[in-house]
Amino acid sequence: MGRGVAVWVGCIVLLAGTSASGARGGHELNDEELQAEIVANTALAAYVARNGEPDVAESHFLSDTPPWDDHEVTLYYLDARKEIGFARAWILGRPTIHLERYERPLTDAQVAALATHVRATRVGPADRAEAAARRAEAAAGRIESAADAAERAADRAEAISTKAEGAFHRALLK
Repeated sequence: MGRGVAVWVGCIVLLAGTSASGARGGHELNDEELQAEIVANTALAAYVARNGEPDVAESHFLSDTPPWDDHEVTLYYLDARKEIGFARAWILGRPTIHLERYERPLTDAQVAALATHVRATRVGPADRAEAAARRAEAAAGRIESAADAAERAADRAEAISTKAEGAFHRALLK
């Protein structure tokens, strides 16, 4: 009878562990799932646009009470030894608040454990630097076009000012 009880206790522990891991809902995100999360969360999108694709991305169940969404997305950048969590909050029935929940450093043990889960599309430091240079060049182009637009607006304002001044002086001569 002692053996039967031990088997039942073992089964209960196994089932409890299985349901607890399923309830956590955490799983690694593939490229398509990560892109869907990037589209859904503007804070996450801005961070990835600024810093590039993460080495590992996961989705975790949020046990927090409302207004938090049902999950958060965690990005891992192994070279930078950084873990960043993003989530959304609901207001008026819509997930309108997108924010970074936390940023933590990774230990050597965590980096070693995550290194086995690196996404297939991982790029090296040189590729990241090249991508950062492309983003900086694009930003410089946008700034240059904004400066050109501001210069054209200043030229128009100066022309209007000159025209108004001429009209004023002609009115004085009458």
